[in-house]
Amino acid sequence: MILSVQNICKTYLDYESNFKRFASWFSKNKEEKNVKTVLKDVSFDVGAGEVVGLIGQNGAGKSTLLKIISRTLKPSSGRVTSGAKISSILELGMGFHGDLTGRQNAYQSCSLMGYSKEQIDEIIAYIEDFAEIGEYFDYPVRIYSSGMQMRLAFSVVTANRPDILIIDEALSVGDVYFQHKSFDKIKEFKSLGTTLI
Repeated sequence: MILSVQNICKTYLDYESNFKRFASWFSKNKEEKNVKTVLKDVSFDVGAGEVVGLIGQNGAGKSTLLKIISRTLKPSSGRVTSGAKISSILELGMGFHGDLTGRQNAYQSCSLMGYSKEQIDEIIAYIEDFAEIGEYFDYPVRIYSSGMQMRLAFSVVTANRPDILIIDEALSVGDVYFQHKSFDKIKEFKSLGTTLI
């Protein structure tokens, strides 16, 4: 197994207002009256090279589960076990800083993914070419359209083939041309043994 999800639960405290949330920080009564359960005892294993789709209604917890698998959100209980290199596009522009250029954001994102500056220097041309955003690569991301943000995000996470690639609805934005180009890249990864979720 390349990934094992074991008894994942995720709960949140549900406050009626921001004031009540703020007031709870100072309250001696730590009773958790308004607990919202998003995920309860979710378990499954994924083998190397498998393709797994999560299906459910809005609010079912699909995105929450993907964030937990990607290690950007901690579960309330349970655990995710994987020694694999995981890359993910969970939310459009997630992790991008609006005042930084596309190039600077690419460097920052790759650095957070564990790449050295030398490794990033080797793949930055791929990111720029694959994104196909031209001179905007050196403009602040805050002026990007949602499609341009998706192009940059996808180019960053696919610059090196991960063991597991997680995509959560990000490819639903942008133009048809880039969607096809992205799906071709995903097919290439699948043929090379990448696990897709």
